[in-house]
Amino acid sequence: MTHAISPSEHPHAARIEKGTGTALAGWTSRLDEAGAPDLDHTAIARMLSERWDVEGWWAQGVTVAYEQIIGRRVVGQSCEGDFSASASRTLSGDPDAVRDSWDAFMTPARREEIGLEEPTLTDTAKWRYWRAATTDGTRLSVNITAKDEGRSTLGIEHKGIETADGRDAWKAAWKRVLADYTDHLAQQAQKDDAR
Repeated sequence: MTHAISPSEHPHAARIEKGTGTALAGWTSRLDEAGAPDLDHTAIARMLSERWDVEGWWAQGVTVAYEQIIGRRVVGQSCEGDFSASASRTLSGDPDAVRDSWDAFMTPARREEIGLEEPTLTDTAKWRYWRAATTDGTRLSVNITAKDEGRSTLGIEHKGIETADGRDAWKAAWKRVLADYTDHLAQQAQKDDAR
């Protein structure tokens, strides 16, 4: 079978071999011989589990890598065919303070410039969420959780992006927004220190 990329050139080949004990080239041969090119994502992952005892996360990882190798999807593409962009930062403050600060930073003018609607804020015991619909129909979730004493992680997940170029554009945009946000926080801290 002709492959879109060589298993040895896949960006996660070493990780998959370390995690499963089998080289990605070996998984590719086994899956080719077992008829995996004719199966969907779920059936391939199930086959890995049932035939070769590859469980959970590793079955998904091998399946995604295999689908990329055979050209069914490109790196970064979901099994639905869309793409996602993500970015994150570790920040000072508990999750509530970080979300409040993010919400204040994401002014109506800034949201309009980016193409975001009015956000919704929700909580669980561990997480704080800031979600907004986008004007292009994609989905945005900003997820905040405690990292350690006095610090939290803010992660941006932007899903449903139609193309790899769109993913790259959104990823760059979110990196810029996070850089602006951390600059804003530094300026706020300087002002607070000056008082």
